[in-house]
Amino acid sequence: MARYNYFVGGFGDYYSEWFRNNISGAGYIDVDQVSICINKPCWQPLAIVETVYDTGKYNKYTTVVEYIAEKLGIPAYLVYYKPTAMDTNSLELKIMRLKPLKSELEGVYEGDWAMEMIQLQEKHDKTCKHKK
Repeated sequence: MARYNYFVGGFGDYYSEWFRNNISGAGYIDVDQVSICINKPCWQPLAIVETVYDTGKYNKYTTVVEYIAEKLGIPAYLVYYKPTAMDTNSLELKIMRLKPLKSELEGVYEGDWAMEMIQLQEKHDKTCKHKK
C-alpha cells in the first residue's frame, strides 16, 4: 500500500486510511482483481489484475502483483481505465500484460478484454475437475 493516497479526492477506503495512519512498521497492497474459475466449487485463480484510473500518468509499480502471479503460475495484467466521453457504462482501456511475458501498454476494446478473460476460463475448463 502506498504511504499516501493519490486517488482523486485524496481519501481511500476506511481500512486503508486506518492502516496508513496507525501502522508504520508494515505495508500491504490491495488486490484489485483476481479472475477465478466459475465452476463451483473450483474457484481457482486464473489471472491477477492491477487496475488504475487513467489520468495519463503511466508509472504504476507492479512488483507484488507480478510476484504473486509468478508464484501462482497465472497471467498478470495492468489495466488503466476511464469512462468514455459519451457513456459512463463504457470504458476506455489501456492494458499491459505483465506475466508471463511483458507486453507494451496498448489501447484495447472492451470486447477484446472480455474475450481475454473468457479465454482464460475456456483454457482452464479443459482440465477443471469441477466442469459439468
